[in-house]
Amino acid sequence: MDYREGPMVSVREFCEIHEIAVPIKKEVCPVCKGHGTHVNPAIDSHGISPEEFWDDPDFEEDYFSGRYDVQCNRCHGLRVVDTIDFENSPPGTEDLWNEYQNDVYEHRSEMSAEMRMMGVY
Repeated sequence: MDYREGPMVSVREFCEIHEIAVPIKKEVCPVCKGHGTHVNPAIDSHGISPEEFWDDPDFEEDYFSGRYDVQCNRCHGLRVVDTIDFENSPPGTEDLWNEYQNDVYEHRSEMSAEMRMMGVY
């Protein structure tokens, strides 16, 4: 695949937007591991202990039968997600992408710190 013909990925750097054409490949969804569903986070996002199953055997049966499953919130049931194919990307694409991801993380961390200082949360 000629990367210049591929989908565009926007990378924001300060107020500038750089668009880079990169090849995209499909990978098994890391959230649902290719099942298309997962347990509703409202049920087990805090973790479930064995005691919860001992206290309510019906809950255990329902939990493992899939009664509390919802459509995957990452792949929306498609079982695969698009990811950048770094092996077939232009040189330096992975470094640029990692730098962008670090910038986003730092920006969100700063925003969270500022909100905590203002007493928002």
